[in-house]
Amino acid sequence: MKLSSVRVISYSALIMFFAVFSSGCQQPTPAVEEPVTSAPVVTPKKEEPKPVVQEVAEEVVETESSSETTTHTVQNGECLWTISESSDIYDDPFQWPLIYKANRGQIKDPDLIYADQELDIPRDSSQSEIDDAVHEAKTRGPWSLWDGK
Repeated sequence: MKLSSVRVISYSALIMFFAVFSSGCQQPTPAVEEPVTSAPVVTPKKEEPKPVVQEVAEEVVETESSSETTTHTVQNGECLWTISESSDIYDDPFQWPLIYKANRGQIKDPDLIYADQELDIPRDSSQSEIDDAVHEAKTRGPWSLWDGK
């Protein structure tokens, strides 16, 4: 019996020895350090914003100059319809009544204008004035000689 108790003690001592020995053998894994580079860190350049304020200010100036009344010299063969249809005037032939109303002092018949006449082209018409002019042009009826009444 003595022998079996010695075996139990020796087995338990052996287990404790392995437990102590194995725990002492494990060393913590060192943390991986990133290599230090001497190159400077490059940050992306910020683009300077374009001077939007100046562009807007220029557009406002252009808009103000375009709101003034401009003039147009009538060429041979032109009528109020073709003048209004021109891309540098209104780009819409139905807006010819705007030109007629602005030049009533020198145009008695909207169907008869003459070469070399200087017509005022209003540029500051409101949307309701434009709508009224287009409506008038579309509902005027068939062409007839204007009797001035």
